[in-house]
Amino acid sequence: MKTVIVKKEIEVPVGILMEVADLLIENELSHEIIGTDAENNCLTLEIAYEKDERDTIHEIENLIDDYEEDDDDEEEEEHN
Repeated sequence: MKTVIVKKEIEVPVGILMEVADLLIENELSHEIIGTDAENNCLTLEIAYEKDERDTIHEIENLIDDYEEDDDDEEEEEHN
């Protein structure tokens, strides 16, 4: 059976980079920094993974979503 490697680009806010890096290392996922965005304070990672490693990718995406939601909530509180 042929192993299919999927590559995905994910923008990671610098404030959550350590948590994302821990997940990548723990799960031995191949990754590369392919871009930076100083204005939005984030890095763009290209992550290579196999189909059975999708749960880790979803976990990373959920971490980022939660971080961004918390960040949005803090901004709203500052404006009130």
